[in-house]
Amino acid sequence: MEQLRPIKSGRVKVDDIHIYYELYGEGDPLVLIAGTGISCAPWRIFQVPEFSKYYQVLIYDHRGLGRSDKPDMPYTTRIFAKDCAGLMDALGIKKAHIMGHSMGGRVAQWLALDYPQKVRSLVLSGSGSGKFKEDLDYPRGVPLGTCIEMIETGYEQYQRKHWEGSFMFTQDFAREHPDIVKQFQDTILEDLPPLKRYLGHVIARQCHETTELLSQIRAPTLVIVGSRDTVQGGTGSHVESSRVLAERIPNAEFVMVQGGAHGYLRQMPEKGHPPIVDFLRRH
Repeated sequence: MEQLRPIKSGRVKVDDIHIYYELYGEGDPLVLIAGTGISCAPWRIFQVPEFSKYYQVLIYDHRGLGRSDKPDMPYTTRIFAKDCAGLMDALGIKKAHIMGHSMGGRVAQWLALDYPQKVRSLVLSGSGSGKFKEDLDYPRGVPLGTCIEMIETGYEQYQRKHWEGSFMFTQDFAREHPDIVKQFQDTILEDLPPLKRYLGHVIARQCHETTELLSQIRAPTLVIVGSRDTVQGGTGSHVESSRVLAERIPNAEFVMVQGGAHGYLRQMPEKGHPPIVDFLRRH
């Protein structure tokens, strides 16, 4: 699939750093917020071509990633949300639909809590709020399994395996569509962040906690998750954590994409996109 060219792109000053961004399409703004340690590049493959038919789509690199600045400092999802709000201000975007996947959904929650005036609607995709149940083993630093795998295989191989295993894609899909899996592996490896910055993102995700604040979110919210997004990683089953989001956020809608793993937006966009577009159109 030939990728679209942005109508505008570059680096803009946001507080003390420069953030890289790309804008596509026309219409009401839609901001896409990426997950842990991932630049804006994967959005370009399926989401930008689809959503830019209806909206002006903004994608960007979190601090520490891609072409944005990479300050050596503790990272938090709340800081990432502040960056996103500052980027919107710098680009003259007063209010937007906000969609975050995985850690990006955690960032989106802070946007809705700290900058409610900027959020027209909220899409939380394959995400969670932190320790969503008392008996959940929820490490607040780099999860032990991540440490062991990264030491045993090396950083680059860890990233490659992360995008071919049963977490991002189901095993059946990975076996039947090796070309798509490889496309995303190559996209990630071409823009691999420095190891220290990647681990900073992992810690930011693991230290995120908004469970007791979800009832304060007032933006119309769609919670969407793949039905097979149940791998017990550092944040637990995303199906379970998504159900908690939908239960605790007032009037939230809940959609489960049947057969989808954590990377359902890349695995089956033909199933994942329609409920999102339908929700956005109604708000």
